[in-house]
Amino acid sequence: MARDKKKGPGKREPIKDKKCRFKGLPRYGRVLITVFSAIIAAVVIAAAVFFIYINSINNTINSINTAEVENILAPIESPEEPVTILFLGRDSRDTESEMGRADTIMLLYLDPVNAVVSLLSIPRDTLVDIPGYGQDKINAAYAYGGEELMIRTIQDFIGAEINHYVTLDFQGFVDLIDAMGGVDITIDRPLVDIKSGANLSPGEHHLTGEQALAYTRSRSTELGDIGRIQRQQNLFKELMSQKLNMQYLSNIPYYFNILIDSTRTDLEVLTILKYSKAALSLTAENFSASIIPTHSDWIKDNTISVQIPDQEEARAMWKRILAGEPASRYNAQYFEIDIIDDSMTEDSAYKYRIKVKNTGDLTWNRNGSNPIYLGYHWIDFNTKEMVVFDGKRSIISNDGVEVGQEAEFDLKIVAPSESGDYILQLDLVHEGVTWFSYQGVPPLEKFVSIGVSNSAQYDEGGNTPNYLDPGQEYEVEVRVKNTGMSFWERKGKRRMNLGTHWINRDTGEIVEWDGNRGLLDRDIEHGQEALIKITIKAPDEPGRYILQYDMAHEGVTWFSEQGVIPLEVNIDVGRTLDMSIVKVTSIQIFNGNGIVGAAGEVKKGLSTFGFKIYSLANARDYDLDKTFIIYNAGQEEAADQLKIIFENADIYEYNSEWSHYNGTADLMLILGKDYEDYLD
Repeated sequence: MARDKKKGPGKREPIKDKKCRFKGLPRYGRVLITVFSAIIAAVVIAAAVFFIYINSINNTINSINTAEVENILAPIESPEEPVTILFLGRDSRDTESEMGRADTIMLLYLDPVNAVVSLLSIPRDTLVDIPGYGQDKINAAYAYGGEELMIRTIQDFIGAEINHYVTLDFQGFVDLIDAMGGVDITIDRPLVDIKSGANLSPGEHHLTGEQALAYTRSRSTELGDIGRIQRQQNLFKELMSQKLNMQYLSNIPYYFNILIDSTRTDLEVLTILKYSKAALSLTAENFSASIIPTHSDWIKDNTISVQIPDQEEARAMWKRILAGEPASRYNAQYFEIDIIDDSMTEDSAYKYRIKVKNTGDLTWNRNGSNPIYLGYHWIDFNTKEMVVFDGKRSIISNDGVEVGQEAEFDLKIVAPSESGDYILQLDLVHEGVTWFSYQGVPPLEKFVSIGVSNSAQYDEGGNTPNYLDPGQEYEVEVRVKNTGMSFWERKGKRRMNLGTHWINRDTGEIVEWDGNRGLLDRDIEHGQEALIKITIKAPDEPGRYILQYDMAHEGVTWFSEQGVIPLEVNIDVGRTLDMSIVKVTSIQIFNGNGIVGAAGEVKKGLSTFGFKIYSLANARDYDLDKTFIIYNAGQEEAADQLKIIFENADIYEYNSEWSHYNGTADLMLILGKDYEDYLD
């Protein structure tokens, strides 16, 4: 019976006719429909998996949110609006309270449209009114009532409307820095603090997570908590500068997976991505950091140290931030025209010419009831005790120094009356109003030895190599200036020589203390310089070392033992692994030699170094003689670390030629038959 191809109203063609239509299509048409259907299904499944994954992260990091917290947060309509985010650094190891302490308190104001970021820090010891608890240090608000009470306290204190909060505990901070490959920081003078674990010499450092935590937590410097906040802000700025790019933003879900047990926030991952992308156009000029004005004092019969805030000025600072103006009216940059001596005699007077640039929002006047002066403080380097606070004032060179202009001061300094090691702080003062350091402006600091006969300044002109082979010798010329009171003799039993020390850069262990000597070519008086030739000899064992140049008063003392800072140079001896890179590098291993068990053997070896091994697989070819390292974009440093082990392997950046080895790892290692050469 013939089929009627006409369909009446409301009638449907039988299902078997649809099948016939599909079968009746040309072969390529059926293939296209099948492929497109598979792609659509894969996309739908992938999207579902992605949103389930993102939702699981959101549920975890938002798990502590309560209706009370949500009610006190100011709502925001879209990520394009200016936003205020409260950042809290939490010490979860505190045993005094279940919540822990809020050691870091920062308000971040982001204006995505104008690409402006302002960071306002509140010292943790700031004395404030905590709702329901009376006056106490502000970090106590977190111990009493978590994020909710901290938000309410800050809102009452400076009148800020807070839109979001992020609380990160210390272990999360360490893990995050490590996941991003560390951070580069420049340190101007030694930072040694047994309590925080900081042990950093002057110069450039690549900090791991633990080192970065120690750097930001140390309170051993003369400015105490204010100095710590300045380092926190500096680290925050460097992280933005070094890590705010698409390479790192694309890994935000990965970072949150690491931080999932260390972070508490009301923000969701996709919102964080939007804010982060909006901040990509930021530059150093768009970023500003300030600290609310406070000064040190004691309460409860001088038993508790606190920071007394200028609440009126703190509120005014926040209003200026919201208006797009500089937060603080006080700011300055100091420059030495005359280099300040690092060795002085007790009770002696010294004169220097100092230049200061007005980088704040206030005209500096030399006349009137509240002039601007340059003063100084003397602080005992070892005890941190303030020895002289109100040093002699110096008058500004010209009246009416506007913002952006520079002024000069003829500074007269009187050294402390007792010998020892001190920090000299140069600090501007708005007479009768405030010291600039009270407003969060870093003073100019100099390490000075008082009454110390042996003192020196070193300059090797960058001639010391940063790499040597084990046991290699190398001649260097070092310029040394006699800045002490003693006379340097080139001969005799008490002669002066230039010596060296070798220290393991990773462990701090002294490898060799009594290194080679460089001899003076003549006697050197105070203020004179000598150009000393010295042959340095690298340790026999490969490793990452610090070489210290240090003058020796033979048979008496090393200058460094008298508080004189030696000259330090980082030297790698032999090819050595940088563990801050290794432990965040992931590798997929492909067996390309046909030897059963080769990939597993290499995996075991690489795991002992700290590399993360994602998977093992067979390569496309099974008869490769040579080993290859393939790295994804941005992973050149990681590939270079792996080549330290596989030194004869060829390195290539991933491209379509290597598509067979595409994966999610940072590196792909394709093993050739030479793999056994590297197992030792």
